Amino acid sequence: MNNPCRLPFNHPPRTTDRHRIRRHRPLIALVLTALLAAALVPAAQAQTLPFVPPSYTAEYRAQKMGLSVVARITLTREGERLRYRARVRPTGMLSWVRNDEIIEQSILRLTPAGLRSEEYLYSHTGASRDRRTEIRFDWEALKASGTHNGRAFELDIPDRAIDRFALQLSMIHDVWSGQREFTETIVERNRIRTYEFTVGAPETIDTPMGAVEAIPVTRYNEERDTTVST
Repeated sequence: MNNPCRLPFNHPPRTTDRHRIRRHRPLIALVLTALLAAALVPAAQAQTLPFVPPSYTAEYRAQKMGLSVVARITLTREGERLRYRARVRPTGMLSWVRNDEIIEQSILRLTPAGLRSEEYLYSHTGASRDRRTEIRFDWEALKASGTHNGRAFELDIPDRAIDRFALQLSMIHDVWSGQREFTETIVERNRIRTYEFTVGAPETIDTPMGAVEAIPVTRYNEERDTTVST
C-alpha cells in the first residue's frame, strides 16, 4: 500500500530491484481473489465496469526481533462506489513505546472508463511529526486538489488517473483483463507519476498457506531508470 510499510530491496547490477513476492501478501491476496472470483462476474457487467474483488477484510502481521505491527485491510462495495482502507499499528511490546497509527483510504467509483478516485486520505499520527494528505478529485474539471502536510495544492490530471493506494485495485483489473503491458498514472501526495508495467508468466511460490500461483508484475521507473518486480 503505497505504502506505509515499504521494505528494503536488494540491489543487484543494472539497478534492478527484486521484491520477494511473499512480502507483498496484501497484493497477492487481492490478485488471487480476483482470479478465483473472475468466473462469478456477469458478462454484461464485465464489459461495462472494471473488475474488482468482492468485499473482504484481511489482517497481516509483520514481526522482527520480537517487535510486531498489524495491518488491517478492508475493501467494501457500496453500490458503484468502493471504500478501500488500511490501518497499521504497533502491537505487543512495541505498542508500549510507540503509539503510531497509519490510516490510508481510497474512495472510488466504478465507471465504464475505469476506476476513478473520488477521495484519498493518508494519515500518520503518533510519530515525531504527524503527516496527513487529503485529495479530492473533480473529473468534470480534470483537477485534483487537497492538502499535503498543511499545504494546499491543485493539479491538472489526465482522464485516467488514480490515487496511489488504489493502484493495487487498478492493477488487478488490468491483469484480470488479460493485458500484458499497461501504464498507470498516479496522483501521489502533491505530484503526478506515470509508471509502465509488464505482466510475466504465472509462477508458483511457497507461502505459510502452502504453494500458490502468483502473477509477477514488473514496474519500470523512467525517472530512476530502474525496474521493480512484484
